[in-house]
Amino acid sequence: MSPSLFLSLREGVSLAAGDQGKLVLRSAEAQFVFRQLPGGVRAALQRLGTTGEAEDCLAEIVQTDGTAALAKWHYYLQRLSQRGLVQLSAALDRRRLATLTPISASSVYPSREVASDRQYVLSRFAYMRRVGGESVLESPLSHARITLHDWPAVALVHALSRPLRADAVVGLIPSLSTEAANQLLTLLATGNMLAELDDNGTDADASSPALKFWEFHDLLFHARSRLGRHDNPAGGTYRFVGQLDPPLGLKPPSADEVIDLYCPDLDRLRRDDPPFAHVQEMRESVRDYADQPITARQLGEFLYRVGRVRTCAEYDVKTPRGPVRMAFTSRPYPDAGALYELELYAAVNACEGLAPGLYHYDPFHHRLERLCGRTVDVGQLVRDASWRTSSAPDRLQVLLIIATRIPRIGWKYSSIAYALTLKHVGVLYQTMYLVATAMNLAPCAVGCGNADLFARAADTDYFAETSVGEFLLGSKREVPARSGCQQSTDGF
Repeated sequence: MSPSLFLSLREGVSLAAGDQGKLVLRSAEAQFVFRQLPGGVRAALQRLGTTGEAEDCLAEIVQTDGTAALAKWHYYLQRLSQRGLVQLSAALDRRRLATLTPISASSVYPSREVASDRQYVLSRFAYMRRVGGESVLESPLSHARITLHDWPAVALVHALSRPLRADAVVGLIPSLSTEAANQLLTLLATGNMLAELDDNGTDADASSPALKFWEFHDLLFHARSRLGRHDNPAGGTYRFVGQLDPPLGLKPPSADEVIDLYCPDLDRLRRDDPPFAHVQEMRESVRDYADQPITARQLGEFLYRVGRVRTCAEYDVKTPRGPVRMAFTSRPYPDAGALYELELYAAVNACEGLAPGLYHYDPFHHRLERLCGRTVDVGQLVRDASWRTSSAPDRLQVLLIIATRIPRIGWKYSSIAYALTLKHVGVLYQTMYLVATAMNLAPCAVGCGNADLFARAADTDYFAETSVGEFLLGSKREVPARSGCQQSTDGF
């Protein structure tokens, strides 16, 4: 039988008497009204809304009205748990050691039992961090978080880094009673922070075929940037209104030396470009380049068609914290909220009409700002890209680096800012591929890059503007056209 945990309303949730014998439960998001309650259920709810009480004591109060009332009580607890309004705590002499708080509608009540003769280990997806002044245990596998109030709870989490039998926990941590240890284990199991070992000593995380393919950081990023497994604000909350001014719509000039770029004739492009269906069908990754490198004119046309600012304007925006005036731009690719936080850089290795070095693309004036020559760091950026694409470094021509000004998008969006940036990188990749194909250039996205190396090379603040994508571009070697089901060189 599972030990009795302490049950209480979540902080910020209140329960008060209404008219005609009603009980009204209020939270910041909603209000619930209980009508025609049996006396025991009403008394238990009132205890829950004041001091809180152990689960078994509340059940005893409810049982005075019979088994039907007890069923109704557990139904109420399940619904309140799904709404994140009640919490469970493990206690030692009524001193709370840890508290489980539901964070999604998929949270389950009652608590999960722990077998005394089975071995358990901390899930490889569980992690601890500071929230306010307390330590919190979370996991992308869980629909709850556990706040660790006192050191015995933290010590137990540490002990479970290795497999332990439930009945062997007592004695490992001084002053932790059998009842308190069982409560803590039950809390951890209910929050899905523990993995149970089977008879072969394999834990549940390792035995799940699907979970084997998830790395910790990938699953955490997925769970926290999508709805369903957290209760954090998400979407366009404008969380910094009143605290910080809106970040600039356009990045200020980066260098004194600038190179104006060629602007193509859009009417000519509309008339002479190959049909879209042809461009889409012929799109592929190309890592083989012609001996004659790409020209500055071609690079200018490419950047004009991919990333220039088409229009720029300021508007008053309504936010939950009042109106704010913000700058917006329009560019050839779509972007959430028209914020356009992505910046383009060109590490030039070989380009006719441009000296080797690192450049920042100014999308408003359609020009390149020369940041530096081919320094050691710039050279390493090119070599990294060549290694990741199995290309000869001396053959590479232009490495385009996509960076994000995270304050620009994080100022508005909660929970999803970085996820949106990565979506924008994907949209920009596709735009680059299609434009390069239409121009008969050689495009190839790069699977990964070194953000610290870029920050050093471009002299940016890693946390304010960091690289999130790389793309190789060069002149295309003429080869026989592929047809039928010939294998493509796609992939990066």
